[in-house]
Amino acid sequence: MPTKQKEQQIELLKEKFAKANSVIIADHTGINVADLTVLRRDLRKADAEFKIAKNTLLKLASKDKGIKGLDDNFVGPTAMIFGFDDPSAPAKIIYEFAKKTEIPKVKAYILDDQLLTGADFKKIAQLPSKEEVLATLIGSLDGVISQFILTLDGATRKFIGLLDALAEKNK
Repeated sequence: MPTKQKEQQIELLKEKFAKANSVIIADHTGINVADLTVLRRDLRKADAEFKIAKNTLLKLASKDKGIKGLDDNFVGPTAMIFGFDDPSAPAKIIYEFAKKTEIPKVKAYILDDQLLTGADFKKIAQLPSKEEVLATLIGSLDGVISQFILTLDGATRKFIGLLDALAEKNK
């Protein structure tokens, strides 16, 4: 029978699972306190959260998600990274951190209630950020709009030049 404290932890984890649009399941073995503090701070800036809990509690909390094969990932030391805003932001942070320290090792990645592998996680983490995509789009549109305005301006100048020439000719 779970204690009151464990029941509260399960409820808290259920809430996080329900609110998160992305969840990274990782093995946190070997991460030191200083690195974990830096990682948690970076994740907090991206509206994400790093949680460590017992596997049995994680299994109980994740049952409501209804994702097949999820329980297989709750073996050994397990950390959960819950992303609440941009789903690629926590993936990028974990990927960059793991490139430097080789920790944490991603076991699975849940995106929009689909269980993805570590390879899928790597692909998503390497995608450009939302801001980069928007900047590229705006830059592309700006170029097209500027070219359109220059074309209209050129056509207007030619028309005015033609009217001036006709006016001079008719004098």
